[in-house]
Amino acid sequence: MQKLQAIHYGEVKLILGIKCDGYVLSDGTAVMSLRGITKLLDMDHAALVCMVTNSVKVTAKNSPYQVRNIVTYA
Repeated sequence: MQKLQAIHYGEVKLILGIKCDGYVLSDGTAVMSLRGITKLLDMDHAALVCMVTNSVKVTAKNSPYQVRNIVTYA
């Protein structure tokens, strides 16, 4: 089974004035990154690390995190 990749990147505006990193995975699933969610919720990332559901490699050419592995939440 091939590991999922984050193939598309964009900033999602969820709340007025707050943006969150968003990705589309190679299987078509839309997700948000751990970094984006912690920024959105204004909290320390350590609180969410225990709930890690997926780690993917970023291949989206326009992402500032290209070639890195990131944690995502669907």
